[in-house]
Amino acid sequence: AVAQVAEPILGAGMNLQIPVLLLHLVGGIVGYWLPKLTGFGEVKSRTMAIETSMKSSAFGFLLAKLHFGDYIARVPSAVSVVWMALTGSLLAVVW
Repeated sequence: AVAQVAEPILGAGMNLQIPVLLLHLVGGIVGYWLPKLTGFGEVKSRTMAIETSMKSSAFGFLLAKLHFGDYIARVPSAVSVVWMALTGSLLAVVW
């Protein structure tokens, strides 16, 4: 499915990559610190950080495919799938 939008992804370059990466990084950071500051323990805070950083980009891709005819609407979700997998997996391995 990501191959369908390969050309727009490559054409967008870092103007697309950086915001999508930041979305998942900020999600992980907030997903850790908000529970931590509200009294949750370390394990639960880490779990919420991983879960928050790995929100379903594939679902966004599917919604864009179902509700928008243009392939370009799928581009952010397609990029997000990759960053979601990388950031979530990295957090899981490091912690």
